[in-house]
Amino acid sequence: MALKNLLLWEKWRPKTFEDIILLPRIRDKFQNGVSTNYIFYGHYGTGKTTLARILIGKYTKDKAFLELNSSLFTSIETLRNEVEKFCKTQPILETEDPIKYVFLDEFERVSSQYQDALKAFIEQYHKNVRFILTTNHIGKISDGIKSRFTLINFDTLNPQEDKFLKQEIYKKIVNTICPQENFTIDKESLVQIINKKFPDFRSVLVELQNFKETGTISEISQNVSDKLKIELYSLLFDKNLDYEQIYHFVMSNFGPEKVDIIFKFLSRGLVEWSITNKPDLVTKLFEVNYIISENHYKLETQTDPVILAMTVLGKIRDVVCK
Repeated sequence: MALKNLLLWEKWRPKTFEDIILLPRIRDKFQNGVSTNYIFYGHYGTGKTTLARILIGKYTKDKAFLELNSSLFTSIETLRNEVEKFCKTQPILETEDPIKYVFLDEFERVSSQYQDALKAFIEQYHKNVRFILTTNHIGKISDGIKSRFTLINFDTLNPQEDKFLKQEIYKKIVNTICPQENFTIDKESLVQIINKKFPDFRSVLVELQNFKETGTISEISQNVSDKLKIELYSLLFDKNLDYEQIYHFVMSNFGPEKVDIIFKFLSRGLVEWSITNKPDLVTKLFEVNYIISENHYKLETQTDPVILAMTVLGKIRDVVCK
């Protein structure tokens, strides 16, 4: 894809250590690279994956590394077929760095057996391999794994860190992104976007993309909203759709950054649409409303937003498709 056609969050993903927005306590730890095994944890969109990729040399190509998305490769066989093979193989790269790097993204998705087996790999290859794991859910990582890693919390710990990150995001957009993208945004609107999406910088850029295209602060244009509403409502009542099809719909049209729009759609609009299009099922809306209200607050927690959306949609379908 041509660079000019990339969305803002894709185009402005940092490729160097200097470009990434980090809290000082995190930046200071990595001025000299990776010294041990690390777990990066905290809210999605805060730079965990980006920093890991920079540290392992994904963009500079000057290190031997293996990157795996643990949400896709969850089996213990991945350790034997991918990780162990990489750890054993001599690097092809002629590099001064004698250390190889294994980066496992979204590590909370792997099984307990996988986590137990990984401990042995860490011990076996501790002399020449460094492991970096990322997760939104540190509580799902076993104590045995955590005891072998240095834990780095990407969440802000106090109001001072909140203020620092918001200021850095603001300066990045005003001083770099807007001038190079050839558009402007008023201070009030930008501050509103940052406060709304903080600390998720990726979501800030998604919202900024919308502002650049429409000149307003809204998740998506009204025409797209109306189309997606109808598709979402129809999906709820379609017994023939399986989990994979619904997951594809959620990821293609919303993704983790826009799951809050799903909850907005599942409000009064769903009630009014159901009364018009599914009058025989209106009596079930009390239970549907309870499911929505019971789960909406979880968007403010560390719950994976896509998994939360799939859970809510599944519960609603269980009610309306009986």
